[in-house]
Amino acid sequence: MLNRTKYFRKLCLSGSFLLVLLSLSSTANAQFIGINADVAIDYSAAPGSVSGYSVGISHPAPFIPNIGYSSVSFKDKDTVTDSSESTSSVLLETTTTIKTINFFYNIPFPVVTITVGFGYGSDNLNTGVETKTTIVETFRGRTPKAQQTSDLETSVPVSEVFFHIGLPFWNTVEFHLGYHLMSFTSIDITSNKSGGNFEGTYNTKKNYSGGMTTIGVQVAF
Repeated sequence: MLNRTKYFRKLCLSGSFLLVLLSLSSTANAQFIGINADVAIDYSAAPGSVSGYSVGISHPAPFIPNIGYSSVSFKDKDTVTDSSESTSSVLLETTTTIKTINFFYNIPFPVVTITVGFGYGSDNLNTGVETKTTIVETFRGRTPKAQQTSDLETSVPVSEVFFHIGLPFWNTVEFHLGYHLMSFTSIDITSNKSGGNFEGTYNTKKNYSGGMTTIGVQVAF
C-alpha cells in the first residue's frame, strides 16, 4: 500500500511537471520575441513634415511589460510681432525633438492585435524635449540684427500614451498603425538666447504637445 502511494505521488509529480513543460512550450510557440519598428508620418503640432520613429522589443513573459523608445523631430518657422510696436518683429526658426522611453502590452484578439502603452521623458534619462532656435530681430523697421541662437534642453517632463492596431500574417509578421500622444507644458524657446535681451517685447512661448501617427511592422523570432 505504501509503495502504491509513493508511486501515485511520483506519477502526479511527473504529470504536473509534464503539464508545466507543455504549457511553457505552448506559450513559447504562441508568443515570440518580437521586434517593432515604426516610422512617423505625422505630428499634429508640427506645421510641416516630420521625421521620427518608434521601436520596441516584445517578449513572451506574462505580466512583465515590453519596452520601447519613441522620437519625433520637426521644424517650425514663425514671425512674432511686438504687441506694442507693429514695426518690430522677431523671426524664429526652431527644430524641436521629443524623445521618450516607453512600456507596453500586446493584447491579442481573434483578428487584430491591440498594443497599449505609456512613456516618459526627462533630462536625467537622456530624453525629453530639446529645441534649437535661430533668432533674427527687426526692431522698429531697422536692418535686421545678426542671427542669434537659443539651444534649450528643457527639464520639463514629457508623458506619452499610445496604442497600435496590428494585423498579423503567418504568426511572424504584423503590420500596424499607431498613435502616440505626447504631452508637456509650454516652452519659452528663446529663454536661453545668446547675445543679450530683445529690444522689443515678444511672446515666444510654444506649446508643442501633440500626437504622432506611425506605421510599422513587427517581426517575430
